[in-house]
Amino acid sequence: MRVWIINFCLLFWGMSEIWAASENIVSPDVLACSTDGKTLWVGNRFSSELLKVDSRTLAVKKRIALNAPVTAITVMPDGSLWVSSDGVSGKLYKIDGRSMKVLGAFDTGYSPSSLLIDSSGKAVWATLRYNNEIRKYDCDKGSLICKISVGREPVGAVSFADGRRILVVNNMPEMSALAFPVAAKMDIIDTEKSKVIKRLLLPNGSTDVKSVTTDVTGEHAYVTHLLARYQLPTNQVDRGWMYTNALTIVDLKNEKVEVTVLLDTPQKGAANPWQVMVSPDNKEICVALSGVHEVCRIDREKLHDRLAQAKQGVAVTPSYNGWENVMNDAGMLYGIAQYQPVGGKGIRAIAMNGKTLYAAGYFSGDIHVAKGDVFDVQRKLGNNMLASAEGRGNMYFHDATLGFQGWQSCASCHPNDARADGLNWDLLNDGLGNPKNTKSLLLSHQTPPCMVTGIRANAEIAVRSGIKYILFAVTPPSVADDMDAYLRSLKPLPSPYLQNGRLSEKANKGKAIFDKDCLSCHSGPYFTDGKLYPVDWASGTEVGKKMDVPTLIEIWRTVPYLYDGRCATMKDMLKVHGPRIRVSEKEIEELEEYILSL
Repeated sequence: MRVWIINFCLLFWGMSEIWAASENIVSPDVLACSTDGKTLWVGNRFSSELLKVDSRTLAVKKRIALNAPVTAITVMPDGSLWVSSDGVSGKLYKIDGRSMKVLGAFDTGYSPSSLLIDSSGKAVWATLRYNNEIRKYDCDKGSLICKISVGREPVGAVSFADGRRILVVNNMPEMSALAFPVAAKMDIIDTEKSKVIKRLLLPNGSTDVKSVTTDVTGEHAYVTHLLARYQLPTNQVDRGWMYTNALTIVDLKNEKVEVTVLLDTPQKGAANPWQVMVSPDNKEICVALSGVHEVCRIDREKLHDRLAQAKQGVAVTPSYNGWENVMNDAGMLYGIAQYQPVGGKGIRAIAMNGKTLYAAGYFSGDIHVAKGDVFDVQRKLGNNMLASAEGRGNMYFHDATLGFQGWQSCASCHPNDARADGLNWDLLNDGLGNPKNTKSLLLSHQTPPCMVTGIRANAEIAVRSGIKYILFAVTPPSVADDMDAYLRSLKPLPSPYLQNGRLSEKANKGKAIFDKDCLSCHSGPYFTDGKLYPVDWASGTEVGKKMDVPTLIEIWRTVPYLYDGRCATMKDMLKVHGPRIRVSEKEIEELEEYILSL
C-alpha cells in the first residue's frame, strides 16, 4: 500500500512517548484485539495515547501519543491498524501494529467516532459526530471520496452482510420534545449510491445511543441505548420508573427494528450500557454496563429463540405480557443472561479473544480478564484519575451504584459529559404536570440560578437535590463536593459552525443583529444576565411564568430549544421567541448562524 507524505512535525508528535511517571494516568475507553490474539490495543483518553498491551501478561509494551484521544481502533488482517482521534480537527491514522510506527495520517472532520473498512478493503468510512456525517476515504491516498449527511451525532456504523449497505446509529433525538415519538434515529446507507435510503426510529424515549455491532453472519445488528420513561413524573426510580437500559435488535435483512429488550432485571438496573459486541463464535452478546461496573453476557441463540416464541404469543417468561410489551419486560433475559461484576470502575470498552473477555475500567485505569464466569485477573495500566476531586466527581456522576438499585446515574439524564438528553421531564420541583426540557450542566456553576425556572439558587444546591430526589440516594458530603469540582471543570466544545475557529461572514452579520436586540438578556461572558423573566409564548399553565435566561454557549449542542423543547431547530426557536425588531428571513438565518457559533 502506498504511503502518503505527512508533515514531519506531526509524525514526530505522533511517535513521541510519554515518560512522566509521576502522572502516567490511564483512562481506557477503547479496546481491540490483534488478529493473532497476542496484543490488546488500548485507547487512553486522559493522555491521548494508544497503548500496545500484551494480552497474556497485560503489561504495557509500547505507547504513542496522538493529537487527541483515540475514538476507534480497527485491526486489519495484516496486523496494521486504522485509528481515529477526537477533536475539531479529527485525524485518521494508519499504524504498523508491530513497530507502532505511524505510516500515515490525514484530517477527517469534527470528532470521528467510529471506523468501518469498506467491503473492497480500499476505503475506510468514518462517522463524524459533530458534523452529522459519515465520510469515505481512500486508504492509499487519504483523499475524501464522499460524505453523506446522517442523523444527530452519529456514534457507530456496521456493514450489512453483502457489504453494499451500512447502518449508522445516532446518539441523540433530533426532533421537538413535544413530538411523539421522541427517539434517536438510525440511517441505512446505500454505499454504491452514496446516500441514505431509509431511516429507522428507535422506540419512544430512546436516547444516548452508545454502540452498535452485528452478529457473525451479518443478519442482525445490536444497539445499546437508554430508554427513558419521560412521560411519567419523577416520583420514584424502582423497576425502571424513570430510566431503563436497553438493547435493540435490528433485522438487517428486512431493514427494520425487530424488537427492544431491557438489560435490567425487575430488582436491579443495568445502568448506562456502553459497548456491545458479539463473541467470535456467535454464541454470546456482551454488553459493558458502565454505570454498574458489570458486563452482561447474553446467550444469543437462546435470546433469538425466546423472541421467536414470544412473537407467536408463547409466555416465554413469568413476566411475559404480550409481544407488544416486550420492551417493558425487565424479565425477558431471565435465565439466559449473566451479570458479571468486573471489579473496575466505569466499564465502557470490552474485547474478546476466543473465549477470553477483556473489560476496561475507565475510572480505575485497569484491565480485567474473564476466561469463564468470573473476572479473576486484573492489571493496572498506570495511575487512575481518582486522585483529584475532579476525577472522583466524574466517576460519581457516572456511577449508578450510588442510587437505588442501579437504575440510573446523573449521566442518564445528562449524558455526553453532563449535557442533555433531549427530553422533557416532569420534575417535582414545581408540582406535577409541568414537564420541562433537560438542561446541559455546562457552566451551571458559573451561571446561577439553576433549573429552567431558576428554582435552585445555585448549582451546588441543584447537585445535592439531584442526588436526593432523582437518584433517591444518601451519600457522604464529599460526593457532591467532588461532583461540583467535575462540573466546574467542564469546558465548551468549539462550534462546528466556526470556520477555522472564527465566525463566518454570515455569522458576523448575525452578530450585528444579536448585539442590537438580544444583549439586553443574553449579556456578559456567558451570554446570560442571570435573571428571571416572564415568558410571553403560550403553553397552557406556563403563560407568564418566570424562566431563567440560559447561557448560549454551546447551544449548537442542546437541541431542542425553549423550556419545553418545542423547537427542533434554532431557526424554529427564533420564529417563536426571536428579535423584537422586524427582520427578514435572511436575517433570521444570519442570526441563527451566529448563535449556533457560540
